[in-house]
Amino acid sequence: MRYIATVGFHIDHIFKKDKIILPERLSKTDIDSSVIIYAFQEGASEKDIEMVRGTVTKAREKFEELGIPCLLMEVKNPYEFYKNVQAFKELLIPKTIINLTGGRRILGLELFYAAIQRKDIIESVFYVPKNGTPIELPIVDPEKNLTPLEREILSILREYKKPVSISDIRNVLENRNGTRYSTAAISQYVSRLEKKGYVKKKRKGRRVFVKPLL
Repeated sequence: MRYIATVGFHIDHIFKKDKIILPERLSKTDIDSSVIIYAFQEGASEKDIEMVRGTVTKAREKFEELGIPCLLMEVKNPYEFYKNVQAFKELLIPKTIINLTGGRRILGLELFYAAIQRKDIIESVFYVPKNGTPIELPIVDPEKNLTPLEREILSILREYKKPVSISDIRNVLENRNGTRYSTAAISQYVSRLEKKGYVKKKRKGRRVFVKPLL
């Protein structure tokens, strides 16, 4: 199994007395590969950067002492949400275990979204509180709460991988579904997606462009 963990200033959420922290039901699981994901805070001091680097090195060394290969992944821009989710999906293999306790919170969220999109191969996603007992998280897709048209708009935006105008979204929908849509109606659906945190609108002259955030 692969063990993926986010890391910041310590590794107390990963190791306890030189043993890897796992949910109770997976306590006898054999880990054969590991990945450490980390990112530096914007404007971080040199001291903080060195602390995180030291922690990452320590985590890698501990995995390697256990005979487990360890890949390090530094995320240069934690706020490129969609790009990072896609990159994290490439790390997921059958029977992956994810510990999203440490490091930057945004990384944990991106990793969780990656797990949701590949939940068929995920063994466990968990969080380790201070008492050290892992809490497994349900891998539930938040997009199930979206309407069919909202999901379709989001799908179009993700396919383009660049800002798309409201009128272009409307045109794609009309071509796909053989149905007429008004620009005003599509704009309302996009606004709802923006309020839910899935997309971001930006006006350029008279046109409004939309890009996916998730």
